[in-house]
Amino acid sequence: MFLGEYSHSLDDKGRVVLPSSYRSQLDDGCVLTKGRDGQLMIYPVEVFRRLAEEVRAQPQDRKGRRVSRTVFAGADHQGLDKSGRVLIKPDLREFAGLTTGSEISVLGVYEHIELWDSTRYSQERVAGDESYVDEEG
Repeated sequence: MFLGEYSHSLDDKGRVVLPSSYRSQLDDGCVLTKGRDGQLMIYPVEVFRRLAEEVRAQPQDRKGRRVSRTVFAGADHQGLDKSGRVLIKPDLREFAGLTTGSEISVLGVYEHIELWDSTRYSQERVAGDESYVDEEG
């Protein structure tokens, strides 16, 4: 499982270092894809396969086809390099607003990793914390 919050930067080749505690869970590779909140998602291959089955099981009406295209056409199968970095394709960087040298928030969210532009994530984190505290239990 992936847990924790880390800060890294995007290098000039479009790579970001993943925390060492995440790397062994990605030995078989990973899949990067677009997240619904403007972030990037990184899934271990086996977890992505389960997600893919859920997407494929949805009705393939216009909305379903759009979701399929966004998830699959926007996805990129990757492996980590020797330094634990993952390469982020230009179109995925653009989608998430990640630029060379920018600070990236790397989040462990149980069975996946999220990559956020740190400024955007700061806003999301405040909103999420307020929502969490306001929930009645």
